[in-house]
Amino acid sequence: MSFLRSVYRRPCVDHDGLRNPVEQWLAGGGRYHRKKRRRISAPAEVLPRWRAGIKAEVRNPVHRDLLMFGLYTGMRRGEIMPLRWERVNMEAGLFRVEETKTGEPLELPVTRQLAAVLARRRAHGEAMPANLRAWVFPSPSSASGHVEELQSLYARIERAGGARFWFHALRNCFITVAERELMLPRSLTKRLVNHARPGDVTEGYAADWTVGQLREPAQRIADRIDMLMNADTPADQAAA
Repeated sequence: MSFLRSVYRRPCVDHDGLRNPVEQWLAGGGRYHRKKRRRISAPAEVLPRWRAGIKAEVRNPVHRDLLMFGLYTGMRRGEIMPLRWERVNMEAGLFRVEETKTGEPLELPVTRQLAAVLARRRAHGEAMPANLRAWVFPSPSSASGHVEELQSLYARIERAGGARFWFHALRNCFITVAERELMLPRSLTKRLVNHARPGDVTEGYAADWTVGQLREPAQRIADRIDMLMNADTPADQAAA
């Protein structure tokens, strides 16, 4: 609707007799539909279901590990999928993403869970063609050489696990575990998931966490996710 409003604006300025129909609609009480943010249920409820759904439906180990990487980091899919090995430093225990939504490079610690994912990807990558070995999550079928889309898996994971699933939900879950389960400072969580810096100068300073300062809380979040993910679902408890 806002697009139509802008399309009509110029002709209405040029011709006195014309009236913008969108403006008239708004003046008569019309309202734009608010964008509703999709919400997830509590991590304790969805994590075991996501685990079951992924185990049942995601056959490709690269895809499984990519989803787990998203869960343990809260990163956006566009930041994970093109991750290159040259940006991973296992000796220093960190990895770096150059191209992010905020435009600022992101440097994060490697937790034990991420180290296991990366070890599997490194071993698997050695058997890949030379032109694909640069990518942590390679894909022979994509033009770029790395995984570009997993959307076809979402509905299958939902059906098998019994809980709504989409990639960004992994990010929502990570943030929820950090802030509600572990009560970590919001500025720390924002730094971990690379939220845009706030306009408030004081809060901006608080967001300047170093990789060293992020290691312990990042590990706590990953461990908490593991604990919740490996708990029995209500269906498991009923079956027992």
